[in-house]
Amino acid sequence: MVAGGDHLEECIGCGRHTQSGTALFADRRSTRGDDGTVIHLCGDCNERAISQYGRRLTERDMVQIAARGAGLGFAVGGPGAGAGPL
Repeated sequence: MVAGGDHLEECIGCGRHTQSGTALFADRRSTRGDDGTVIHLCGDCNERAISQYGRRLTERDMVQIAARGAGLGFAVGGPGAGAGPL
């Protein structure tokens, strides 16, 4: 799900495309991983994380999530979607 060289620039939370020209581009957050890989988090997943964890994810959180490769641990938009630990 990490989108470093991927022209689709996938969100680490949901895997949806966040590249320029998509509806998710304007609200996305981006940072660089320890290896220089660009990491993206769409606005929807950012809001879900705030709702689930009670705070906005830090850039370090985003790097750790990307390093695990497991996403945020919640289903996109489904009822009863639970979150795993950060």
